[in-house]
Amino acid sequence: MTYRFIDHTADIGIRVASADIRGLFEEAARALVEIMGARSSGGSRQERISVHGLDQVDILVRWLQELLYLIEVRDLRITQVEIVEIGETDLEALVTGTVSPTPLKAEIKAVTYHNLEIQEVDNNLEATIIFDT
Repeated sequence: MTYRFIDHTADIGIRVASADIRGLFEEAARALVEIMGARSSGGSRQERISVHGLDQVDILVRWLQELLYLIEVRDLRITQVEIVEIGETDLEALVTGTVSPTPLKAEIKAVTYHNLEIQEVDNNLEATIIFDT
């Protein structure tokens, strides 16, 4: 997993890095799943997710919010995430897992736009994401 926690008052902050934009979005999703304790070791339920936004930063927030909804409201425990297609304003993804009402490790209320930007750092893409807890 290519993320690390960063200090942030009262909320959870992470910094995610990847060699490309597809990997960045997949790593951000895996980080959310891991932090919440919503990982599953198996399952065959597949959800296709389409996200539209103003730009890639907006898409990142909407993507993670959609995963948050699937985890908290629909009790999806996630095995795998795959970004099928990503552009400047659209994302198509496939999420695989199982429905299970098992308790979560952490509650996340929302994915925020606070100081969020996608930037190039040392030939990688990096994003700092703050989760409202």
